[in-house]
This record gives sequence, C-alpha cells and structure tokens, in this order.
Amino acid sequence: MSLKSFPSEIITFLLVLVIVGAGLLLYSTTKFKEAGPLQDAVYFTIEKGANMDGIANNLLEEGIIQSKLVFQIGTYLANKQNQLNYGFFEIPPNASMGDVLTIITKPGPDLYKYTIKLILSGKGKTIQVRERIPITGNYTEIYSENYEGEIPPAIKSILESDFPFLLSVTIIEGLTSWQIVNSLKNAPFFVGDINAIPSEGSLAPNTYLIKYSTDRTDFLNRLASNQARILEEEWNNRPSNIHLKSPEEVLILASIIEKETGLIEEKALVSSVFSNRLDKNMLLQTDPTLIYGLTEGKGYLGRGLRQSELKKDTPYNTYLHPGLPPTPISNPSRLSIHAALHPEETDYLFFVANGKGGHAFAKSYSEHRKNVRAWRAMNN
Repeated sequence: MSLKSFPSEIITFLLVLVIVGAGLLLYSTTKFKEAGPLQDAVYFTIEKGANMDGIANNLLEEGIIQSKLVFQIGTYLANKQNQLNYGFFEIPPNASMGDVLTIITKPGPDLYKYTIKLILSGKGKTIQVRERIPITGNYTEIYSENYEGEIPPAIKSILESDFPFLLSVTIIEGLTSWQIVNSLKNAPFFVGDINAIPSEGSLAPNTYLIKYSTDRTDFLNRLASNQARILEEEWNNRPSNIHLKSPEEVLILASIIEKETGLIEEKALVSSVFSNRLDKNMLLQTDPTLIYGLTEGKGYLGRGLRQSELKKDTPYNTYLHPGLPPTPISNPSRLSIHAALHPEETDYLFFVANGKGGHAFAKSYSEHRKNVRAWRAMNN
C-alpha cells in the first residue's frame, strides 16, 4: 500500500506527530543537560522501595529538577530506570537533571549528614556531633558536651530526624571492666541490662560503630570477642625468646603498661623495664597495681598514694609480692599487648615521670634517684 492510499489528513497528522516527538526529544535532551535550579547543595533521600514516579515527584517538590517529565524521559533514554539506589545523596548547586540521575544511580559509599560519637572515659561521658559540609565532604564539629542524664535536645532532634547519622562509641584504653560496665549502664543509645562484669582485661578498647538501641550485653560480647582475637593473633606471632608463659600473663603485663604510659613510643621501653625486672627476680614495684588492689578497679583513687599503703598486703601490691599480679588491672589496647610481647632491648630497671608527659628511664638506682630529684624539683 502506498502513501497515496492514505488520506492527506492522516499523513499530515503522522508528520505532525513525528515533528512534535522529535521536538520534544530535542527539548528534553537539551533541558536534561542544562544547569539546574539549585543555588546551594542539598541532601536528598530515597527510601528503600521508592519507584521512579515517586522519586521524580520528590525531586521536583524539593526544587532539585524543573520538570518531572523531562527527568523521566532522560532516565528511560539512559536506560537507568532500574538502577536507582536508595540512600542519602548530596546534590551540588546547579546540578543538571543528568547530573542528578548520575548521582542517584552511581554506587558509592553511604553518606551521613551527622556523625555522633559517645566517648566513655571512666570519668564521665562525652557526646561529640559533627555535621557534613556539602561539596567538600568534610565534617565540622557542631556539638561537644559532657553527658549525664537525659539525651540532650540537640542530639534527640537528630535521632528523630530523617537525616542519616553514623553512631559510634569510643572505649578509652586502660579502663577497668567495672568502669566500662558502670559507664554503659546509663549510657544513651543502648538498651538492656548487664548481668555480670566481664573478667578484667577481656574487653578491647576501641571506637565501635553501633546501631541505635544496641543491646548492652551484645556490645560487651563484641568487645570481648575482639580482645580474644587480638590476644590470639599477638600470641601466635610472639618472638621465641619471650619469657611470658601464657596469653593470660601477656594480658596482665599489657594492662600494667597501659596504666603506666599513654605514649606509643614509650610502651616498648616500659615493657623492657618490667621484662628486665622479672628476669632478675626483682619486685615490679608499680603503683597502678597497688592502686588497683586498693580500689578493686572501681573508679579512681583520686589522690596520691600514702606511705602506709605501700605496705598494705593485697594480692596486687607489687611492692610486697614478686612476679605479676594475679589478674590484669585494666583493659589494654592492642599496642600495649604488642609491647608486652616485644619489649625494647635495654638495660633499664627504673623509670619516673619527667614532667613533660613522658618518663625518664634509668639503668641503676643511683641514676633513678637523680631522675626522681629532677622531677621533684620541677614540681616544687
């Protein structure tokens, strides 16, 4: 059948359709690539299960695109209608509809508008909140306060908002198991009771990502599992000449190192002092063990040791009892566990604070007394 068989009106109508369709396609393609209406970067959320029509509607309502139809046409022409991701997306200023489509269909890391960190230090709780800066991707601190009681309104508003947030908890190195449990009992973001205090040294200090309403016992089990793994890995890679007889002894020495110094560069040196003293059957004479015997790991002494307390007979008094104490005195970090197994090769037998945040080490008692006098002079 030839075109001459069709009425001229039908031919005209078809030609008009082709012209209109081509024009619409050209218009849509052009508009799809044009700079968008956004003046500032915004965050856009796509819920799990959202469909193409709903997403286009939300983009239009939030002023991110200018035409729902053009966006849908561009999406189908790019064959990306089934590649839409759900999550939290940052849309930059002047993003074209093509840019927007690329952003919401490109796999990538999750974005969080806020990061909330709870720090458990044994002396209280601190909540820090950082907000993501659009475009740069950097975070800036917007809140940092000591926490007691109810969740602060500023934090509560974030938790109840639609903005995604990343929640973490930091357990400071050197806390006792009692201190960790006591801090967790009324810590925000957690639920559930704690029925028993884990054995001393069995919890790995670190920063942990958690979900809102994490069970407290489950969290402690997670810390214990991590510490067991760390201890096993370090023990399996121990040097052949180490004198510690078991992973338990490693944990005990590591817990003492943790309490004696917070400086990474000093840990192996402190370890060498205790290793040398153990080799020579000398008393360890370390204050943190004595303090643990006095407090039973329940909080801080809060004052200096009295002379009479040096003679108090507890299993943890290393001024009286030779060798290692019966249990760890804190929950040590991996760095301290590693240092316990890898002491520096030195002849040091003593150390004392140097007044500058570190310690002065000595090979002899006379040298040590000189360092002690220097420290006292700095504090008088």
